[in-house]
Amino acid sequence: MKGNPVRKIILYGAAGAMLGAVGLLVWVLAATQDRAEWPSDGGTLLWVIEGATGDGLGADAIGVLSLSPTGAAVVSVPEDVSVKGRDGRLIELGDLGADCGWSACCRAAEVLLGIPVVGYVVLQAHDVAAFLDALGPIPIELLAPVRYRETPDGGTSIDIGRGERQLSGTEILAYVREASEKEAAPERRARALRATLAAAKASAGEAGANETARQVLSRMRSNLDANRVWSVWQDLSRRGVALKIGEVPTSVMVRDGVGRRVAMVVETEKLVASAVRARSLLTPDEISVTIFNGSGVRLAATRAAEYLQVRGFRVVRIGNADVFTYATSYVVRLTEEPKAWILRDTLPGAAKIVSPGEFATHYEALRPMVPLGTDLVLVVGAGMEFGE
Repeated sequence: MKGNPVRKIILYGAAGAMLGAVGLLVWVLAATQDRAEWPSDGGTLLWVIEGATGDGLGADAIGVLSLSPTGAAVVSVPEDVSVKGRDGRLIELGDLGADCGWSACCRAAEVLLGIPVVGYVVLQAHDVAAFLDALGPIPIELLAPVRYRETPDGGTSIDIGRGERQLSGTEILAYVREASEKEAAPERRARALRATLAAAKASAGEAGANETARQVLSRMRSNLDANRVWSVWQDLSRRGVALKIGEVPTSVMVRDGVGRRVAMVVETEKLVASAVRARSLLTPDEISVTIFNGSGVRLAATRAAEYLQVRGFRVVRIGNADVFTYATSYVVRLTEEPKAWILRDTLPGAAKIVSPGEFATHYEALRPMVPLGTDLVLVVGAGMEFGE
């Protein structure tokens, strides 16, 4: 983010640190909308938590909440992921919202995720922390000790042992932010969110939590009507919820000496399909595969065919590739991309998914040997072993 400032207190920590509370609060807001007007297939709400930076306010955490008649999905989006701005240049998602407004951020999120984003909610970090404290202490099982140290001039120090603990809002934030060998960041965020939801349900009707929720919701910024927030909050707190939690996978791309965080396209599409759209994945018996030996290892294509047939795939042809010098294996997708995900995840080693255009001259050489109606082409490269 701009200036890359050092936060002075935990409440303005790394992006995603306050996923639990904001997911709950935004769900409260989203549930006030008329479900007849809410898109049933991927209708999604953008949530943002703002914290103090060296040059004003910036996004500490961004995510989306998608509702359906059977439950909800909360997906965290790194605030420093690169998207296209209004001028077509790459800009961090959080900076786009701060500079051009959160409606522009909604449109960028639509392109990033491939789903409609119908509105946004912006909350201040200190309000989220106050809400967590009003619900606390929050019971949660820690798989490893939490030891958090703020910058030397910040004066913040937290030490919490592993096991069943009762955490304050500040301690919950430290748990989510702090690195752990036992749990990855998405796992900690999921655990914190589920603990927050359970605490909210347990505290339903309590004066302190209710009053804090009123105050927090009254200070949020949104392009949606929140007149019915309070009544829905009471209803939500009294019942259980079916919840899916995810995080947009990213990688760092270096161009002209500048590193930018970008979303991994195939993995993001897979996440949205399973978590947000709640669509069942295809089964192997619906997928036809042509297999070529690109490694030169004797019977590589035959063994690959036997391996995949046992697992339900329809192998329509095997043969030798154009060369035997493939350093890696490739899955060339000719029809639906989810079919390529299933094949890649079934293979006993790494493989790269590509389109025919990305495979260029290699695919042109193989194309005459690919039967009509084939969904995928698997080129077995070096290192892919299927056993005897």
